[in-house]
Amino acid sequence: MKATAIFLLALATWGAFCLPVRPRSVFAAAPPARGPEDITAHRDSSSLPDSSSLSPLTTSSTATSPDTASPGTMSPGATPPGPVRIDESSPEVKVFRLLNSGAANGIFDRIMPLVTDFNRSKIVLTLIWAALVLFGRAKGRWVALMLIPLITATDQISASLIKPLVGRLRPCEVLGNVHLWSGPEGWIVTPGEIVRSYKSSFSFPSSHATNITAAMLFLGLAYRKLIVPLLLVAFTVSYSRIYIGVHWPLDVAGGMALGALLAGAAWWLFQKLYRPAPTLSEPDKPPSE
Repeated sequence: MKATAIFLLALATWGAFCLPVRPRSVFAAAPPARGPEDITAHRDSSSLPDSSSLSPLTTSSTATSPDTASPGTMSPGATPPGPVRIDESSPEVKVFRLLNSGAANGIFDRIMPLVTDFNRSKIVLTLIWAALVLFGRAKGRWVALMLIPLITATDQISASLIKPLVGRLRPCEVLGNVHLWSGPEGWIVTPGEIVRSYKSSFSFPSSHATNITAAMLFLGLAYRKLIVPLLLVAFTVSYSRIYIGVHWPLDVAGGMALGALLAGAAWWLFQKLYRPAPTLSEPDKPPSE
């Protein structure tokens, strides 16, 4: 019976971590553009959702011109006269610049691409899960069981539900001079004028921040002695998304808040379902004469 349960849990976890659960890209793959006219045409093409169908959160009602928007949002209107421009004096842009190019250094350039790699995160979480199942006894197996729906829910809610609803563009899509990790190309600094598309999905919230915060906080609640190092891991992975240039600070903060909320719900359910075996008390000793 135990072997069957372990096999089913392993199969479910493999599906949760390894199968593609996110929707197809909301952007069509865009070849490098040759100038501002090309990137304007790309942003107005049918590969992007029509701005009239987007949530009000995605538009800027206070823009002074059709091609000026708040950080990471799409301007209302049909055809802007030029590329989307961002107000560099915006507080979030300033914080992003500070945490991105302002914090750039050789050590972080080596560490952050490894920290933010989703494939490595899957391997680490799978090893943790296997250790809980094999060595965690009854409590560890219940924790491992709860991690499956928790991480599936965080990923689906953040990537499949909220991102298309909000429709926020990533900083590397609307800002120039971004310190960007571009995968096979390595580290690059994007041109001052936006001339190409670098990412193929929306920005808010950060799914990395949502997933890692939910998993690490839930594990920390279950094993209180480890909560500080686990939360440090969550913070490091979350910050890496800003450092590599693909998320705004509010994306990360929103992702961490969502992950914490879902971890709290999972912890509440865990306490309802898991009942530790009562400890046997020593029999009362006869009173000494």
